[in-house]
Amino acid sequence: MSDFDDPAVYRTVLESLQTGIYVVDANQKIVFWNEGAEKITGYLAQDVLGHDVQQTIVKSDKIYKPVLVETSDALLTALRDGRPAMADLPILHKSGHRVFLRVRAVPIRNSHGSIIGAAESFEENPAASEWDRRQNKLADYGCLDPVSGVLNQSMIQSHLREGLTTFSQHQMPFSILCIAIDNLEQLRKMNGLGIIAPVLRVVAQTVENSLRPTDFLGRFGENEFLALLTECSFSEVGLVAERLRKMVSQSHVQWWGNEINLTASFGAASLLAGDDVDSIVKRAQQSLERSTVEGGNCVTVLGA
Repeated sequence: MSDFDDPAVYRTVLESLQTGIYVVDANQKIVFWNEGAEKITGYLAQDVLGHDVQQTIVKSDKIYKPVLVETSDALLTALRDGRPAMADLPILHKSGHRVFLRVRAVPIRNSHGSIIGAAESFEENPAASEWDRRQNKLADYGCLDPVSGVLNQSMIQSHLREGLTTFSQHQMPFSILCIAIDNLEQLRKMNGLGIIAPVLRVVAQTVENSLRPTDFLGRFGENEFLALLTECSFSEVGLVAERLRKMVSQSHVQWWGNEINLTASFGAASLLAGDDVDSIVKRAQQSLERSTVEGGNCVTVLGA
């Protein structure tokens, strides 16, 4: 008998793969969760085994959001229609930030051909891997903010000047967003100075992972980020900002056993003829101030 005739060999291989793999039964209960799934999502097998894939997990008096609810459409297609499905989508990592995945789901059938469950594999989107390599290079060149992990102020200003030049030459739409984390000073008073760095990083990563490859995000102040949206017009920038606001509102930070939910305020402005760096940033900051005055966790888009 060959060693490869032993099913335990294949289970060991699946468990150790760095590609995320999990299996659900016909009732969508998670029955297998490998090492890759733990690494990519932050959730250990003991956190999720036996739970419905769309179920909120309560463990040790902590409440976790559904782990892979965003992937359930592909999974349900495999269970319901008996055919493979694939999708690119974000999930919420256990630490609170968004991770973009490419998921593939396939039905599992018994010897009689009946569907008894489904398996899904997932890995970080290849574009995200390329982004990681680029970020490492930027870090080597001193272009990143060490706290938040996004472009520093000098670099984001360079991209802004470049955007203005492109607009003046080709009249391509261009918009910016000023973003501030809500109640950051209150969080510092309640949890200490150490809370600031993880909050900044989670919000920055969430926003940056939600932008297109052609957009840029940089830290612009102590509690301010600047997002540059290429080919984004005045009629579109509010929709983009609202999508980003929702993404941030679903993020959180784990701090000394507590889950701290986060929100951010957004101020938008679109480039107008005659604008320079100071004028467009000023309009975006005025929009941000309006959002803050109105209580935060909202989007304001001011015209000229």
